[in-house]
Amino acid sequence: MPIHYYPYHLKFKAPFKIASVERTGTDNLYLKFTKDGFEGWGEAVFPPYIRENQQTAIQRLADLNWEFTDEADLFRVIQQNQTILYQEPSLACAMETSLLNWLAASKKTSLNEILQLDSIDKETSYTIGISSNKEMEEVIKNTPEAMCFKLKVDENEIERIVTTYTSITSKTFVVDANQGFTNREKALYWATELSKKGVAYFEQPFNKEDFESHEWLKNRVNIPIIADESFQRIVDIEKAFKCFDGINVKIIKTGGVLEAKECLLKAKTLKMKTVLGCMSGSSVSINSAKSLSALADFIDLDGVFLIKNNPDLSHFK
Repeated sequence: MPIHYYPYHLKFKAPFKIASVERTGTDNLYLKFTKDGFEGWGEAVFPPYIRENQQTAIQRLADLNWEFTDEADLFRVIQQNQTILYQEPSLACAMETSLLNWLAASKKTSLNEILQLDSIDKETSYTIGISSNKEMEEVIKNTPEAMCFKLKVDENEIERIVTTYTSITSKTFVVDANQGFTNREKALYWATELSKKGVAYFEQPFNKEDFESHEWLKNRVNIPIIADESFQRIVDIEKAFKCFDGINVKIIKTGGVLEAKECLLKAKTLKMKTVLGCMSGSSVSINSAKSLSALADFIDLDGVFLIKNNPDLSHFK
């Protein structure tokens, strides 16, 4: 079989805490597709809040088709595998990007060219998980290249986190609650305060199923309310349009770059804000996602900066 797999565990530089979970690392799985002397890499990432894992992904590889005769046939194979893996988008992403990166290598071009998108280098935000004031100060001090930070918060910690951050630095920031609010009035208060501070967006304040509260908040504030957990794939975009101002598109959620591109283009036609995000992946998935940067209003592709063991792929045999 022309596909090789390598399970790995990404280790965070520091414990990473959001409203719902704290962890020190993330399991992932690298796929390497080889054919005609060229290779293409893909990455699946398995944070604890998704249903996939390394074991199920490895077992699933035997169900996929890796044989094709030409470029058109390659895209047919991708679509066939996408149908099989529709409920397993992280593995689907690794499958698709390994094949598309192989295609780019075989044509001596870039993934941007394959996707017919301009190559644009945009600044990413850098995430600070829910942490102590001292830990926040250390992250800011040790990341002088960051022009914008994403602050993880919940409704109990937001005041301390925002107050501390703004006392340390004047750099711009955005806020991600990861479903950490239950009180509408408190979310309204903080959305209003963040708007006054010039914060670019407020991401996923309420539970992913609580579209009603998000719509209620959206209609009362000026700051864009962004869907992350409430938006997974392109089928969700119409519902997100009604209740949010924008969406966070991640290739691990959409099953790869092809559907992610569709999501970003569709959002633009609806005049929605777009964030191009990630799930704490390494340089393999981050570089694939970067190929879509031209289509996004905001870039949040900092996964590789949060880990301390980004691998040298040549070490995988």
